[in-house]
Amino acid sequence: MLFLKECKKVIFSLTFWIYCLIVVLDFTSQYYPDCRKAASPPYDGYKLSEDHDRIMEGAVKSLAEGYLANRYICYPLGFYKAVRLNEKERGQIEECLEELTGLSAAEISALDESAGKYGVYDGLHEYTGYTIESIPLSDTLTYERFTELMGKVDDTLGGGSDFKPDDLVFHFSKETLTKEEALKEYADFTDKDRITGALARLFSDYAGITLGILPVFVAAALTTADRRRRMTELVYSRRISSFRLISTRFAALTVTMFVPVLLTMAAALIQAVRIYGGSNISYAAMFTVPSFWLIPNIMEAAAAGMLLTELISGGAAILVQFVLWFIPLLRDSGMLWGNISRFTLICRHNSLFYREQFITHMGAFVFSRIFYILISLILVLLTVLVYELKRGGRFNGVRLFGENGILRRKA
Repeated sequence: MLFLKECKKVIFSLTFWIYCLIVVLDFTSQYYPDCRKAASPPYDGYKLSEDHDRIMEGAVKSLAEGYLANRYICYPLGFYKAVRLNEKERGQIEECLEELTGLSAAEISALDESAGKYGVYDGLHEYTGYTIESIPLSDTLTYERFTELMGKVDDTLGGGSDFKPDDLVFHFSKETLTKEEALKEYADFTDKDRITGALARLFSDYAGITLGILPVFVAAALTTADRRRRMTELVYSRRISSFRLISTRFAALTVTMFVPVLLTMAAALIQAVRIYGGSNISYAAMFTVPSFWLIPNIMEAAAAGMLLTELISGGAAILVQFVLWFIPLLRDSGMLWGNISRFTLICRHNSLFYREQFITHMGAFVFSRIFYILISLILVLLTVLVYELKRGGRFNGVRLFGENGILRRKA
């Protein structure tokens, strides 16, 4: 049976066992330690109030403090960067502050007289930081205009700042949970999520990061192995259809790579039963939620690995998938819950609580999972097309280097 043959090829590859090892290590080093004790109410947790006045006041105060110090902390592509602006760029920030506050340039500069001062040492330089107790907002300032100005500020800073319009709510509307709110979060954890619903979300958060990139290595290795063993010539000569071969290989990759994930789900369930007892938990939730959450990640990475390896090379497949995985992951690194959009590949919810925030984004979550399943199937069909063209001698792949390579150095 073709499916079993393809499964054996995957299972007997070294890359697959390295994949399994990393999946297990990720589970034992990330999820398992976080859940080895029974959860308690999140008294030190916080919520996003989304209060426009609070957001505007916090953002403008932070911007003014950065302006006085001429030092802004940004995370372009997720990496720390202390930004210092030249005079022209400072003038652009000053103009935004004038409109935001209704103060003149002289009044804005004079804020340093009443602001608290403290020393900042980042390992290379020493700076003076400022703390402003309060700052006025312009009487004519609307929230819509405020977000436009924050977008200009983020552009001036080079992106990745706290002032990015989409991130303003997360950075400037946090409020500490009251005791009653913390107890409600815990009640949702025990009663609505029945414990394992929340554990399943946290499990999927950790596993989703790994499964957004690792499967591409297994898929690329399997496809490349056929070339190295000269299996392609043998397959080309047989009557088996390209669609059957590629679709079966994709199914084998998806199933075999999901098995170690399934085993870690079972381990997570055993841990939950040991800690919380078996009477109040949902046994099914630890399997259903992660399966729907994580299978699209495996499918997308595997399908992309197959297509790009056939089209270009295994290295190109890994590089492209790494970019698709790395940049969005770092861009959203500060927002670990309540930040799921319809086109999010790696969905995040790094908490046992905030169930209502997740439910709020349920429509976008379901859409994203179905979207990437469909994208995976489209990539598989494109792989079938490329494979059929190569099989018929009408196409021999895209070469990046070497003779006739598109990146070959011209003489």
